[in-house]
Amino acid sequence: MTPGSNIPLPTARVAVDVAAPVRLDVSGLLLTADGKVRSDDDFIFYNQPSGPGVTYRSGGGTAPDAITVDTAAVPPGIEKIVVTASPDAAGQTFQGIEPTATVRDADTGAVLATFTPPQLGSETALVVVEIYLRNGAWKVRAVGQGYANGLAGIATDFGVSVEEPAAPAQPVAPPAPQAAPPA
Repeated sequence: MTPGSNIPLPTARVAVDVAAPVRLDVSGLLLTADGKVRSDDDFIFYNQPSGPGVTYRSGGGTAPDAITVDTAAVPPGIEKIVVTASPDAAGQTFQGIEPTATVRDADTGAVLATFTPPQLGSETALVVVEIYLRNGAWKVRAVGQGYANGLAGIATDFGVSVEEPAAPAQPVAPPAPQAAPPA
């Protein structure tokens, strides 16, 4: 596939794995027509591996992580599932990594499509592909949209609440002594 191209899905259950020469964190976001999640429960990743119609599978470091979508089990109102990836190593970019997404029939393992986003550089997270509903039929589109602010940037763009680490407590100076009132 090339960026922006799409194909119809011939099966209700598809798996999207994203492989690269480095370990990647792969996740899926269930989006409504406005392009946002309904709640943080629609963000599927290693710490929240299942949601309605979408599951995360770890490759365990020896195989690519994958997002499986059962379009028949996706709830009404969800019109798109975006599959994202970010390098596991902090600060790592996609420069020279060239991840490849492979879309498979989840039941037979047959390859339906592959996509390698071209010309990546300073991106630290990527919307790789999206599975979307158009006129009652599910399709997959090659996206390759990069983000320089990591997975947190993608998550917040799609409406997920990202908790930032708490700022360290700042010492508070004691109040200045009060001058004694004149006698």
